[in-house]
Amino acid sequence: MFKKIIIFIMILNLSKLCLSAEFRRIAFFPLENISGITEIPEDIPDRIAEGLNKKYGFEVILPADLRNFLLKNRIRRVGSVTEAQVKGLKREFKADVVVITWLDLYERSDNPKIGMGIRLVETETAMVVWSDYVSLTGDDFTTWLGLGKITSIDRLISKALKRLIDNFPPSLKKVSTEKALFALERFSLFPLAVQGGATVNTSLHIVSLVESPEKVFLLLGGREWPLKKRQNGWWEGEIESPQEEGHYFARIKILTKAGILHFLDTASYLTVDNTPPKLRLSYENLTFSPNRDGRKDALIVFPKLLSPEDIKLWYFYIYNEKGEIVRRFEGSGDLPLGLAWHGETDEFSQVEEGIYYIEGKCQDKAGNIGITSRKKCTVDNTPPKLHVLMDVKESKAKFDIKYEDVLPISQWELSIIDKDENIYYNLRKENEEIPSKIEVSLPKKKELFFFIEAFDMAGNKTEYKTPLISKKVVAGEKPKKKKKAPTVWDYNF
Repeated sequence: MFKKIIIFIMILNLSKLCLSAEFRRIAFFPLENISGITEIPEDIPDRIAEGLNKKYGFEVILPADLRNFLLKNRIRRVGSVTEAQVKGLKREFKADVVVITWLDLYERSDNPKIGMGIRLVETETAMVVWSDYVSLTGDDFTTWLGLGKITSIDRLISKALKRLIDNFPPSLKKVSTEKALFALERFSLFPLAVQGGATVNTSLHIVSLVESPEKVFLLLGGREWPLKKRQNGWWEGEIESPQEEGHYFARIKILTKAGILHFLDTASYLTVDNTPPKLRLSYENLTFSPNRDGRKDALIVFPKLLSPEDIKLWYFYIYNEKGEIVRRFEGSGDLPLGLAWHGETDEFSQVEEGIYYIEGKCQDKAGNIGITSRKKCTVDNTPPKLHVLMDVKESKAKFDIKYEDVLPISQWELSIIDKDENIYYNLRKENEEIPSKIEVSLPKKKELFFFIEAFDMAGNKTEYKTPLISKKVVAGEKPKKKKKAPTVWDYNF
């Protein structure tokens, strides 16, 4: 019995040495987050590396060690790797395998959910030699009488990581380039993000080491799509995307003349997205006066996405009360930080005073369009019109004041001053109406002046200064219309 135990231990040690020789160094790419959640545990690759190191004694190259390599090679998409990139990793880090991990489900709740996957890409051939996926919920561990349920997302992650590490094949061997009959040199899906039921074009180039494939199929979303043969090893076709939202990994099925099947992993996936982006607009100066006086000269718009999205196109339109577009601004890529409309049309003439509406739209890369509700804004260039009747006695002055303006007064000031602008009386208010009657005690001084200033909600200003004598004055006149507006849409201000 003792001899049998010794022999068994020796065999285990020899198998471990062989495995270490086959896969001595493993490089880990940073985690690819396709869950739609921003705050996730980024240390998942590090924890897998630690577990595999303890279990098999691998030398591991952590994502932090690859940071300069990723920057130098402009690798932004960490969910896939090209042949040139794995060759570079082998050359620079002597890595035998590249590990790609992704997280596609992450939910903190009373019933937490986690979904994560792993792929191993061999650096000699850039072929996927093994992959696995784990999806768990807290309810999966509920036993009799409701016991055992996991309510902690951190504990659920530990369970998922343990399964991935335990499922890692201890007898995994390097792929021999001599035994590989086919190699996938090029593969593309276009577009990579679509709505459910959309047409997707695919093309691929297969290098045949012995014989050309008889038939080639694309496997995606549980369906099999035959591809058409072109020249020089190229195959092309059209597929219909799955209806349900999600990420669908693509594989290639090859049938030889002898009826033998071969499968190739593409390390690519198709994203099906049926949800329009959610756009929110916030504003400054919904009532404004585009007269270039430095006060509320423009409507300021701040667009913001309520959830992370890859935006393809975005639009902002200004409508008049007839529903006609008077100004439009369009762009692609990320939303601007802010936009400013100075009251100009697409022809750069000034719009008429009145009511207008602004609407925002954005389209994601899958073609979904999100639209905001139209927001009312007001263009007003007319300053407040003031009627002042002054009744001046020896020691008192009475003022009867009326004003004409469609907009409320936001700020006003009334002063009694002398010719040197020394102030003898001052009354200033904000967000209050001007009193219709004001009585002021006067100092014993000659050559006094009456001064009044008022601003409406659009920023238009009226001011008037006159000798303090009994008379009637009218202040504030409508400005002359300007033919052209020198301003345009402005952003990054």
